[in-house]
Order: sequence, then structure tokens, then C-alpha cells
Amino acid sequence: MTYFFLLLAITCTALVWRKVGASNGSLAVSVKRNHEKGRILFEIQVSGLVRATPQRTWAVLTDYGRLPEFVPDLLSSTLLSRCGDEAILEQRGSAGFLIMRQAIHLVVRVTEHPFSTLDVELVTGNMKHYASRWELTPVDSGAVTGASTLITYRGSMEPDFFVPLLLGRAMVQSDVRKMLSAVIDEVERRP
Repeated sequence: MTYFFLLLAITCTALVWRKVGASNGSLAVSVKRNHEKGRILFEIQVSGLVRATPQRTWAVLTDYGRLPEFVPDLLSSTLLSRCGDEAILEQRGSAGFLIMRQAIHLVVRVTEHPFSTLDVELVTGNMKHYASRWELTPVDSGAVTGASTLITYRGSMEPDFFVPLLLGRAMVQSDVRKMLSAVIDEVERRP
């Protein structure tokens, strides 16, 4: 649900036992569940600050084949094709809560606007709807040494599988927090 990250936002876990991104201290996370005409649509926004330039942040986000190395519950991410600023990715992951697990398979189209935005839309997979946008905004660090970038992820998704009604919002919220925290940690880890 994420990322192309997609599948990640829905990757479900009840508790997060890891430190949130090294430089951000905390992430701003908002998940709303909207009911329209019998549909359940999750609207997601999460943002955090990373101590890195937009260029370095971009390099991590667009290193599609290596995403499973650091994004929780993303099992594979394969670049199927590229044409100019568009990439088609196939991603496989899993979502789960307690003993329930759900395989997630998505093919997404990523439109790249270098160093500023990545627009992601569902081509096929086990979501009825999935679209997201990653935004990179340079930040004047003021007293903080070095460049910083605000990473914002906005997305909407409608799973084509069961998500527990009472826990769905909390599961998605936990997952997007873990996803962005993992991205921030990886950006700051890489030279």
C-alpha cells in the first residue's frame, strides 16, 4: 500500500517497538477512514524531517530494487519497465495483524519529478484503489547543521481484502509510521 509504497501503509502491526527516524524525533501521521457508497477508503498523510538533501533522499526513494532491504514487510520490488520519467514497478509484501497475514501484490506506475515528487498510481493488484504522492521539500535548517528535507507521503487506498473494522485505521497508521521511519533511517545511513 505504499510506496509504490503502498502496500506498506497497510502492512499491519499493533505496536511499534523501534525508534522513530533519527533526526525527526517524531512523525506527523494522519489516517482517516472514509465510507462512501459501501466503500472503505483510507486517506493517509505522514511527514518527517530527514538530515539530507532532496537529492540524497531522492536517491533512496528511487532505488526501487533495494527498497525491500529496509522497508518493513516489503518482500520484493522489481522495476518492470521505464520510459522517460515513468517507471512500472511490481511489488510484493505482506500485511498482518496478530495471527492474520495477507499477501499484497501491486503493479504501480511511478511518475518521477526529480528531487521533488513521485506520483504513484495502481495499474493492477489486490487493491481496489491505490494512489500516493511523495513530496520532498528543502528546509532551512536554521541552527541545525547541514541540509534537511521534509518528506511528505500522501495516499489513498481501498484494499481488495478484509481489513478489521475496529483496528484498520490504527494498523494503517502504525504501518505508515514504520515505513517513513525506515526511509528516514536509510537516507541518514547512506553516505
